[in-house]
Amino acid sequence: MIFYNLAVIAVIVAVMGFFFSWFLHYFYMQTLRENLYIQARLTAALVEEMIEEETFPTAIDSLYEDLGAELGIRMTLIDGEGFVLADSDENPTIMENHIDRPEIIEVLQQEVGIASRYSATLEKDMYYLAVPLEGGDDESGEGNPFLIIRLALPLSAINQAMGNLRLFILVALFTAFLLASGVALILSRRITEPIGRISNASKAISGGNFDPPLEIEGQDELAELASNIKEMGRSLAGQIEKVTAEKNKLETVVNSMSNGIILTDREMKIELINPAAEMLFDLKDSEMIGVPLRKGLRYFNLSQSLKAVHDDGLSRVIELDIYYPRAAVLETHLLPVSGPASKIIGVLILFHEVTQLRTIEKMRSDFVANVSHELRTPLTAVRGYTETIIHENLSRRELTDFLQIIDRETKRLAELLDNLLDLAQIENEKGFVRKKRVNLKALIEEAVVNVEELRKQKGAILKIDFPDDEIAVEGNYEWLSQALINILENSIRHGRERGRVIAKLGCDQQTAFVEISDDGPGIPESDLPYIFERFYRVDKARSRKSGGTGLGLSIVKHIMEAHGADYQLQSTEGKGTVFRFSLPCCGR
Repeated sequence: MIFYNLAVIAVIVAVMGFFFSWFLHYFYMQTLRENLYIQARLTAALVEEMIEEETFPTAIDSLYEDLGAELGIRMTLIDGEGFVLADSDENPTIMENHIDRPEIIEVLQQEVGIASRYSATLEKDMYYLAVPLEGGDDESGEGNPFLIIRLALPLSAINQAMGNLRLFILVALFTAFLLASGVALILSRRITEPIGRISNASKAISGGNFDPPLEIEGQDELAELASNIKEMGRSLAGQIEKVTAEKNKLETVVNSMSNGIILTDREMKIELINPAAEMLFDLKDSEMIGVPLRKGLRYFNLSQSLKAVHDDGLSRVIELDIYYPRAAVLETHLLPVSGPASKIIGVLILFHEVTQLRTIEKMRSDFVANVSHELRTPLTAVRGYTETIIHENLSRRELTDFLQIIDRETKRLAELLDNLLDLAQIENEKGFVRKKRVNLKALIEEAVVNVEELRKQKGAILKIDFPDDEIAVEGNYEWLSQALINILENSIRHGRERGRVIAKLGCDQQTAFVEISDDGPGIPESDLPYIFERFYRVDKARSRKSGGTGLGLSIVKHIMEAHGADYQLQSTEGKGTVFRFSLPCCGR
């Protein structure tokens, strides 16, 4: 700013110097010309007076010498033919004819002749002014003046005078430049210093410091501007603080949501992805931003739905099945994001996992189908044999057989309903188990008594392996008893004919465990993950023949989970099956 002002002042001073130099040169030369003209006219008057007094030309030489010395100029008297009659500096008799001199030629054509040229007589540059003697005519009567008075000054003297003037102008202008520069520096400092502080404050605000030090005294525009910038900084700080707080709230909400969220821009590129979505699809935020959705998530129906939302601006809801990094079902909502003039500028995609819901729905559907099937089988048998008894003439033996079948199927139906009710009760009361001290030895002995009839039917050998000390746990006696009976029945029913079943009780440090093993055919490895599901049977034909409802182990599973017990089932085909569960001891 300061250098700019100095440059402007320098240019102005240079222009003024050029103008003043030209003006003074013009004014000086004009004044010199007028002075020479006046002196020439005065000289002409003296010459006319001499002519009238008839002292011309005898006294002309002394007159010219005296006037030339007094005025400091060269004076020459020339006749109409160009001959020099008198000269203040030279002998006229030896001077050449001047008829061809520019000033003489010019004065013969007009009243005044002026020329700047080199003088061969004086051998230097001279400034000449020539005027005619008024009323003079040459002898030819053609109107040429009889006499011409010429005055001359050396150009060196004129140039020296002009040089002195220019030097004076230069000194004056340089002095003016220094004064103006000093004033400009002072004024510039008073202006540029506040402007610099305002500029620094503006940079600080743009860099994030919204309250920089900026104090400018006074009541002028700069002070008002500084005050406005300070106020603007405070206002910006407040606005940014609000925006940042809202942004942080939004980020917190988005990042803490259990549902996955992806935001795409107008080019269907990923613009935002929250941690839940990263976990769902095994993605990284830094790698996915700016990537087209169809490349980041390679699901055809999702890409097609996204394009449809961009095309018509209508929201969509689809169900997305994913298989990596884990199998899941996602209820996916695609919502258009509108900008100015309701133009679609992006799409918000919300992923809500419904895997468990769909699993429950499938389990419910399967459960209804299984229950219907399990109920239909005994009911069909009862109905069939009942109709036969009603419509057929049966012998007493046949009637007895049919009634026994009806009785067996009725008991099976009752057992199935009892198991369903037990399972429902356990599931409903899983979080409210009424516990008390349970003696596991007594519990197992009671369970063995309950399965004694089944053991005899199968011809199985049931061995009990107990320690001498009492082992007790906290639990629901009826539920734990039901679980043990179900496990023992399962081992006896699905074991080998005349097979061996061992019920073992023990305590490992502070944990009591019950282990029931058999030497039956075992369970295929592919069936083990489903063995605790409702109505699941490894060999459906053999299971129906051997009895059971298909709910026993499912009831066991729910009882174990209600007690927080660790349980596991291990089985090897051809070698048998081992079921083990453990609970914390509460005394021995």
